[in-house]
Amino acid sequence: MEIKNIIGWVGMLLATFWAGIHMLVAGAIAINVSLLLGAFVGMFVGLSIISGLIFLLNWRKYYLPNIIFWLIMLLTLIFGYVHYIRNGDINALFTNILAGITLIIDIIEALLALIIWKIDIE
Repeated sequence: MEIKNIIGWVGMLLATFWAGIHMLVAGAIAINVSLLLGAFVGMFVGLSIISGLIFLLNWRKYYLPNIIFWLIMLLTLIFGYVHYIRNGDINALFTNILAGITLIIDIIEALLALIIWKIDIE
């Protein structure tokens, strides 16, 4: 198996896991906060599944949008952390295990997207 295929499978599995976590988050937000905000998070769930397909099927022309998507997700989560810290609710930041897992997955996905793009250029 080529390294590109291994990266594709790992990227697809992590993107699917990320989507599963955010399905729970979207439902909780829709019930507790706002239907519109829940739908917004749900949109990212769909985009994450598409990103998994990009990884798995090696769609070259979508590598750059895939990188941009994962960087946006990473920045969104980091800004969410900054919002927690500014409001003084630091305990909520460190006790939310889903946010921690998502941060790790976002970093790995952004790196995998960059690596697979770099491999394809060579």
